[in-house]
Amino acid sequence: MSEQPAGSAVVVGGARGIGLAAVGLATTHVSSMTVLDLPDEAPQVAEAFPGARYQQADVLDRSALEKGFALAAESSPVTAVFVPAGITLPTPLLEVSQEDAQRCLMINILGSLNAIQAAAPHLAPGASIVLCASVAAYTGGGYVGGPVYGASKAGVIGLTKGAARELAGRQVRVNCIAPGCTATTMVGDDPEIHAALAERALVGRLASAEEIAAAALFLWSPASSYMTGAVLDVNGGIRL
Repeated sequence: MSEQPAGSAVVVGGARGIGLAAVGLATTHVSSMTVLDLPDEAPQVAEAFPGARYQQADVLDRSALEKGFALAAESSPVTAVFVPAGITLPTPLLEVSQEDAQRCLMINILGSLNAIQAAAPHLAPGASIVLCASVAAYTGGGYVGGPVYGASKAGVIGLTKGAARELAGRQVRVNCIAPGCTATTMVGDDPEIHAALAERALVGRLASAEEIAAAALFLWSPASSYMTGAVLDVNGGIRL
């Protein structure tokens, strides 16, 4: 007899793209879902995961994140967290403004830190946190983001490793995924850009949001129970 899904999950940035795909796939992994994101309303979340709770929250608003995690933990401690929230910044190094650079670094690095800190008081022993880096972390950009974006995602990898070390005593695992080029709004819908990016991947295409989300959910699962502080590359061989 198959086991029923159990546990409480939170996806920070789950109203679209990879985050929304993770919400939909999570119906077979967890019994309750809370999504935190920017829009006032997100009916697509309930469509993806019937009964899911949605709360508006900005990753730079620590108080809003704390309220969201408290909501998620009302019935039971949180067992799974995924933080795909982030932005890209394609501007070249010598042209990027201080304001744009700071915004990218703040949202992608500080936003991930805020999510971890807001989650920590509500996590069950054995919980799994998954952050979202990028192939650009290894290359300094060059795909759909510039060097500041690449630096921000490299920072997410560093944060993953430090958080894994510090939270190990709480029996909490922290890992991250590093997606390649994925067919989401971040990449856009220009077929020429899609074709150019697809040519650089050994598999000859972009990833779907569901393929990237599936990697995150693997890191939630017992199959990854001996993994922490790890970076899971899901990039179609684009760096080879």
